[in-house]
Amino acid sequence: MMPGFDVLIRGGEVVNGDGRAVLDVGVTGERVTALLAPGSAATAEREIDATGLLVMPGGIDTHTHVAWPFDGTVTVDDWYSATRAAALGGTTTIIDFVPPGGGGLTDRCRARVEEAAAGATVDFGFHPILTPADARALDEIGQVVAEGFTSFKMYTTYEDRRVDDGNAWTLMRAIAAHGGLPGFHAENHEILACALDDQVRSGRLSLADYPHSRPGLAEAETIQMVSMYARRLNTPVYIFHVSGSDALDAVRAARRAGTAIHAETCTHYLAHDESVFHGQDAWRFVISPPIRTAGDQLDLWSGVCEGTVVSVGSDHCAYDTALKQAWEHDHRRIPAGAPGIEARTPVLWNQAVGVRGLDPCLFVQVSAERAARTLGLYPRKGRIAVGADADLVLWDPAHPWTGDDLRPVSPATFSLYDRAHGTGLPRHVIAAGRTVVEDRRFTGEKGAGRFLAREPRP
Repeated sequence: MMPGFDVLIRGGEVVNGDGRAVLDVGVTGERVTALLAPGSAATAEREIDATGLLVMPGGIDTHTHVAWPFDGTVTVDDWYSATRAAALGGTTTIIDFVPPGGGGLTDRCRARVEEAAAGATVDFGFHPILTPADARALDEIGQVVAEGFTSFKMYTTYEDRRVDDGNAWTLMRAIAAHGGLPGFHAENHEILACALDDQVRSGRLSLADYPHSRPGLAEAETIQMVSMYARRLNTPVYIFHVSGSDALDAVRAARRAGTAIHAETCTHYLAHDESVFHGQDAWRFVISPPIRTAGDQLDLWSGVCEGTVVSVGSDHCAYDTALKQAWEHDHRRIPAGAPGIEARTPVLWNQAVGVRGLDPCLFVQVSAERAARTLGLYPRKGRIAVGADADLVLWDPAHPWTGDDLRPVSPATFSLYDRAHGTGLPRHVIAAGRTVVEDRRFTGEKGAGRFLAREPRP
């Protein structure tokens, strides 16, 4: 007789980034402890029949803003509601941000962990945000990297937080020295200011004008700059929310030049094009950088397939609908961002496998595996293998859905996918050995998620 397991998942097709096979999956505690031929003599306290389902690694959302402070207020979600939504969508790990603010960087990082740990139902990590005002952070970068905050974000635009070229170089050098991963919201501030000034002078501030206020050239210019810095410092660099061809071509050029550059894109860039700015409730789609043309979308999918795009985040930011809608006649006043933490994986699956006929293995790569490798979570996350965390999604590829099935985190916010439809939803979700979704019902426990302290690069 085989040893008994806590959970035994029988008869499903296990899908990893490098292949797929029908296997039984044994789980003991928080880990996968066996991959067995179907019909084995193994026993378990609980068995799950996965016949007809795909068993895939839990999704990793590389870009969320949960309970996010903005202009004296906070988004309408909290750590429980947001991670509940993530689990329902098949995401078992999120990487959020440590916002800038007063006090020391180390204290801010620790406080953010405490805040998340009180409510999160799935595992979580953080990218600390660095600004020029964080001069003292230079002395603390080594400490926070040692405590597991190994990837960082810097903005090259927005007056209240942006880093100039010198700041970027100085902060990248410090991060690289301690084995961390510098990352950027990459848009050239001066190009954006010029484009917006042109719009103001000509009175073109409607929602249809929004994409032209943030041209792709601004992304490309900054990506070229930080990739050159990265080569000089012999460090990888991460680019958040690449939105289209200009940025993607800059990433490709940097790779050819020898930079270890990692591009993330987001669900909304892969599912929508700029026609949304001419449709109903266009204010919902004001996101930074903007959603671009159908050609840009097609090129991003090429980037996904070729591996230039390593991950797909939601850029979840659940603003109150009234706050977002109040300035629909002047795009300058609309806070940029939208919720999407639950919709990420179903929309990505439908677009990749349902619409484009791509292999489920590629879906696993961009929804989980590449992110795990890039952000220091592999081999613990991003694969189904003996010894890995038991983050498992039992996926029904034929289950139809409409936008009503992809609920936002709160009735006070909105959805970018309420008029969408497709196939493919998780039926059961297991996070670190705990069943958090059963038959599409959330069963997780508040505060059960763990902080993921990641190791620095050697």
